[in-house]
Amino acid sequence: MHQITATIDDSTLTKSDTNTKIHTKSRWMRYLSRVVSLILKALLLTFLLTAPFLAAQNGDHKHHNMNSVVPEDLIPPAPVLSVEEALKTFTLAEGFIIEPVAFEPLVEKPVALKFDGNGRIWVVEMLGYMNNLDGSDEDEPQGRIVVLEDTNNDGQADKRTIFLDNILLPRAIALVKDGILIGDEHHLSFCGRDGIKRTSDPVIVDKKFAPSGNVEHKPNTLLPHLNNWLYCAKSNQRYRWKDGKLLKDRTEFRGQWGLSMDNFGRIYSTSNSITLRGDRLLPETIESFNKAKLRSNTSVPLGSNKVYPIRVNPGLNRAYISITNGYSTNTLNPKTYKAITTTATAGVDFYRGDQFPDSWSNVAFSADSGCHLVKATRVNADGIKLTGKHVFPDSEFLASTDERFRPINVHTAPDGSLYLVDYYHGIIQHKIYMTSYLRAQYESRGLHQNSNGLGRIYRIRHKDAPLGPQPKLLNASSEELVKTLAHPNGWWRDTAQRLLIERNDEKSAPLLSNLLFTSSDTVARIHALWTLSGMNKIDEEWLKHKKIPALLASNQKLNSHIASCAASNKISAEKLQALTQGLLLANDKTLPYWARYVSSSKELRPADSKDLVKFLTKNKNNRLLIDSFATGLLSRGMTDFPKTKSKLDTYLRNAKRDKVVISPEERLNGEHLNSYRRGRGLYRKGAACINCHGEDGAGMPNLGPPLDESEWVTGDPKRLAKILLHGLKGPITVNGTKYAPLAAMPGLGMNPTMTDTDIADVMTYIRAEWSNKAEYVKAQTVTDVRAATKKREGRVYTADELN
Repeated sequence: MHQITATIDDSTLTKSDTNTKIHTKSRWMRYLSRVVSLILKALLLTFLLTAPFLAAQNGDHKHHNMNSVVPEDLIPPAPVLSVEEALKTFTLAEGFIIEPVAFEPLVEKPVALKFDGNGRIWVVEMLGYMNNLDGSDEDEPQGRIVVLEDTNNDGQADKRTIFLDNILLPRAIALVKDGILIGDEHHLSFCGRDGIKRTSDPVIVDKKFAPSGNVEHKPNTLLPHLNNWLYCAKSNQRYRWKDGKLLKDRTEFRGQWGLSMDNFGRIYSTSNSITLRGDRLLPETIESFNKAKLRSNTSVPLGSNKVYPIRVNPGLNRAYISITNGYSTNTLNPKTYKAITTTATAGVDFYRGDQFPDSWSNVAFSADSGCHLVKATRVNADGIKLTGKHVFPDSEFLASTDERFRPINVHTAPDGSLYLVDYYHGIIQHKIYMTSYLRAQYESRGLHQNSNGLGRIYRIRHKDAPLGPQPKLLNASSEELVKTLAHPNGWWRDTAQRLLIERNDEKSAPLLSNLLFTSSDTVARIHALWTLSGMNKIDEEWLKHKKIPALLASNQKLNSHIASCAASNKISAEKLQALTQGLLLANDKTLPYWARYVSSSKELRPADSKDLVKFLTKNKNNRLLIDSFATGLLSRGMTDFPKTKSKLDTYLRNAKRDKVVISPEERLNGEHLNSYRRGRGLYRKGAACINCHGEDGAGMPNLGPPLDESEWVTGDPKRLAKILLHGLKGPITVNGTKYAPLAAMPGLGMNPTMTDTDIADVMTYIRAEWSNKAEYVKAQTVTDVRAATKKREGRVYTADELN
């Protein structure tokens, strides 16, 4: 702020100059008034940048010190840059080139994309997200699905076709036979097409695609998997489009925004604070059964969550959290004022292309929209063991100094390059979580202005290799598509598999079988296997093929998929010995898959299980084996398997108990029932507890411990009130199991929109839902605890403080 000084000296005026003096005084008074006005405006600007509260935002925490940490003279302006100017702001790994594929006005606010069989780009445009600081038009359907084409083969899109518009905050798309599936703010819809021409209006096929939560915490992504199912981030549902109908099934809950898959079929995810997380097993090897309490650690974090931005980061929602402001930690490095760990990781892509050097074949790329960078993590997978390490120890694969650069998704492209989706928007934080601090940051640099109508898609390629050709798979013969299953680029293999299944050409079945049993390419054989499965060409004779034993003994990866595919298709055999053959040939890397297959087969009966009981007893400490075996039994309702002296006995006993459950709607009445119903709505949306603890109260890895049958929930209501009011940070032990969420649970008491009645209703709900049957909580309990703990001023509890 510039200092303004005004000096008035009346001694220079004489008595004879009375009129002049009065006029001069009047003039000086007006001047003083203007000076004071300028000073007040300057003070107001400073106050806007530093005050904890001016106009309270939903994300504000009462009594929090929100003074700005980054010196104002170190914060650069944030104007809208042209694509040419934006390219100059990037720092990219040596040997790589970044270039534009599409930008405004050809594309606007892109969040995801898919390539069709001929390489056309189907882009999801999420218009309507935070068009202003209040998000005032968020409920208006403005989004679009557009198709971009490169008609002159110069590497840049030059044609735009609007396939569908007026969609409410779309965030997912999948190409299926004769149409597309679209996930929006609430529903999953099917829209018919002929090529890129729409042939029907969208029809809702799942009304509960996104039943609750806010924009930042709703299902997204429709990842095509090897097993022919579509998987969503921020969801425990998977989908399949078959014979013109939608199939829906439960799966593990994964991530927050974006999913990817490696060549083996492991799924990778991210969340705001987690750069990368990988599944240890193929999907559905171990399922979550609430009553049985299967809680295997089926996924692991890969690499650290540290980031290395190349610009200061005052524009993060909690950038004010620092030791200098009285907190116990720093969001920003106190020397560089750059973020220390990720707070806004978005989309992820496990690179499966063929344009990068071979050394990049096991690398996953994670986009961080808050720190304006893309991180590269090298993944080492050995059976069920999964580890990760950042490619660059103290820098990033790509980073930008442009504060409006918002990388939100990454995709392996048909040409082998990496496509980067840039939302290019000043505001990235949703209004539900925005703080007064961040609002002032946005306003001070005009980040809330001139953001609409923008968006970019970039291509990242290596300089030493040419780009691959434009695909023409839509008109390829079935024989050509079968050969494509051996293509070095995963996109080509995935697309050929989908098209073969959609065509269901009888002539391709023997070609696929030949590929499965004779090829030396393991990845191609896996694709052939699942293509046959998708075409319903796997039957009872398949498992008894004379070459199957040789395959099982020689190829662990294919072994795993054969077992998984057999379980998925419910393939049995004439004798139990044929079933257990897989277990006898398996090793630690493949045991879970064969255990799932054996236990899910209708051939397995308790009377025939003597050898299996010995086997399971011997391996009673192999948690993944026991849990996958339990999954198979429970999936067909079998709870009378003989005792194995392992965790399996507990699983089956718990699943068998209390099969008849009386719902709270029937069990409760009066104000208890009313409070329960209000709390249910708050749990799912207002308080957003569902985002970390799940719809079933079973908790989520690294996010939140289980609430179902938790002594912390059903125990002392005053202790629970302390947690909900002020928050809790791990580790915490629930029913003998230790949980260590990566971030602290924020207190609802700091949210000005949450009343004591609201908090009591949430408590009533979680104490009566699922298996819990604890008593009703009155608002007065919360009020009393709030008064007794007011000196905490938002400091979260530790478990030790509450024990």
